Amino acid sequence: MKLKFISLLIVLCSCTHNNFSGQIHDFDTNKPIKNVLVSINNNVTRTDSTGYFNLSVNSNSDCTIYLKKEGYANKIVLRKPDFSKENQAKNKIYMFRKDSDFSNKMK
Repeated sequence: MKLKFISLLIVLCSCTHNNFSGQIHDFDTNKPIKNVLVSINNNVTRTDSTGYFNLSVNSNSDCTIYLKKEGYANKIVLRKPDFSKENQAKNKIYMFRKDSDFSNKMK
């Protein structure tokens, strides 16, 4: 009985959390940006040399993605729960340099 309960608990816990991954790119150059601080629902990581990040998030709720990198405008992305594998491959997020033409037009 204990084994069945523990197995059920593990299955339920694994269904409520998923990994959310993506890549951060420079809008003007389309090159990946490394060492971007990525924060999702109080979980924090940094992008690697290819701009890639991966965090564990609750799949049943909206999440707010905060991006911060020196020289770039801070960015906030609101994300609805949609963690299918096809959609995770499309998680390419762009950041604007503080000195980019687009950032200057937004002032």
